[in-house]
Amino acid sequence: MSYNQPGPYGGQPQQPGPYGQPGPYGQQPPQAPQPGYGYPQQAPPGQPQPGYGYPQQPPQGVPPQTQPYGQQPPYGVPQPPAPGGGGKKAGLIIGAVAVVAAIAVGAYFVMGGGGSGGSDIADDGAHKLTAPATIVDGQYKKGDKTETDTLTENDIKDAESWGVQNPKDVSAAYSAGSGLTSKQLMFAGVYGTIDDPEKVVDAMFAQMKKEAEKDADSGSKLLGSPKEFTPSGFENGIMKCQEIESKESGQTITMPFCIWGDHSTLTYVLSYDMAALAAGKSTSMEDAADLTAKVRKDVRVKA
Repeated sequence: MSYNQPGPYGGQPQQPGPYGQPGPYGQQPPQAPQPGYGYPQQAPPGQPQPGYGYPQQPPQGVPPQTQPYGQQPPYGVPQPPAPGGGGKKAGLIIGAVAVVAAIAVGAYFVMGGGGSGGSDIADDGAHKLTAPATIVDGQYKKGDKTETDTLTENDIKDAESWGVQNPKDVSAAYSAGSGLTSKQLMFAGVYGTIDDPEKVVDAMFAQMKKEAEKDADSGSKLLGSPKEFTPSGFENGIMKCQEIESKESGQTITMPFCIWGDHSTLTYVLSYDMAALAAGKSTSMEDAADLTAKVRKDVRVKA
């Protein structure tokens, strides 16, 4: 995918489509499902049901979100759901989630070189990504939609050009709890055959930084540099995490996200605790890495 092709999360919801064109990967964005991910069942007045697509209007008390990077979500990656309340703080949280999801997914098929050293990562055989009904010891339950196999022929060629052979995609969103006390989690990834996992992970972070810098007015930025983690239970792969900071109306929140790569899968995981963020607390990168390792254990299976 070239830089001028439709990519992740941006634009207005498909009406002529975020991104002003059919979804990258040749797909129309999925229809908004009934409220899920633990949010209240009633949508804000005048709003469509929350789900994978952004609401056509922001929920009450939520600042309007500018769709990052003017692009459209690739292969139906889940978008952050709209909360049922919470005012400006909730809007800030959702805005930050939208931005990090946008720049993460936007990096998938425009990566070039970068990184090194992935050849020393053990290859534990062919694996694929799945989206089970529950993950992390049953704590997180899947929403109504899972997106799979939405890559076009051109997408496949792009992926193969930077080291993922025979790529396929999977993405899903999960929740634990309900409403503004819920914990939310989303993952999106590709699987196939990856020659140099660390090279691909590093290139993805580098591209994310470039994407973030394109939109200096978004109020969000990546902090520091990606850090490598090896949490308990994580093996035969490489994982790196970084933080994103988002500012809105004088308020600031920070949240971490992680990307893992191995010889079969490349996946980013973003999770957040609504109550903690609303209270001004941030999840540590260590905790985010631990959770990502648990997600990997549940969604990555033998091919």
